[in-house]
Amino acid sequence: MPYLRINDIELYYEEAGKGVPILLAHGGFSDISEWEHQVSPLATNYRVIRYDRRGCGRSTPKDVENQPDLWIEDQRALIEGLKLDRPVIGGVSYGGMLLLEFLLKYPSYCRAAVIVSATARGVTGRVVFPDRRSELNHIATPTLVVQGSQDTHFSVDHGKEIADSVPNARFAVLDGGHTINNQCVTEFNRTMLDFLLDVEE
Repeated sequence: MPYLRINDIELYYEEAGKGVPILLAHGGFSDISEWEHQVSPLATNYRVIRYDRRGCGRSTPKDVENQPDLWIEDQRALIEGLKLDRPVIGGVSYGGMLLLEFLLKYPSYCRAAVIVSATARGVTGRVVFPDRRSELNHIATPTLVVQGSQDTHFSVDHGKEIADSVPNARFAVLDGGHTINNQCVTEFNRTMLDFLLDVEE
């Protein structure tokens, strides 16, 4: 099984396909399975990498609490360790929120972003995220924001807020709930692939 040792931990990852790299980050304390339905369609033309964050899935250590700063540094180290040349980065739910933070801190590491079922508003609880709404206008990365019309975690308004604030962002609303990429699979994949083709032009 593929592991990359970085920052004194081991990150589990899987990859498929060849081409422009796409790095996919899961939500909360979940694992790589949150992007399962996107691997085959994307791997036809892209190098698709999914990974379990520190403390999640098969990555170590197992006793990690919420550490957004460390998770962001781990993602940067993963990109460097796998020698990914400015990957497209996708993040679902909390992974999308961390992606916003990553774009603000390391804009040169990402050629395009896909933010799914996320919010830029501050959240508290098992996972913590600061309110970044006032900073979104600093993001210059081509960005696709996708939200579910029936998402009870982060409503359409949350996604629209991100898309309206990030310059030239694209916004799509699909008929479903949270983690919309697993509910409207065909439509989501088409939306993401169309966006990626436009980025390449």
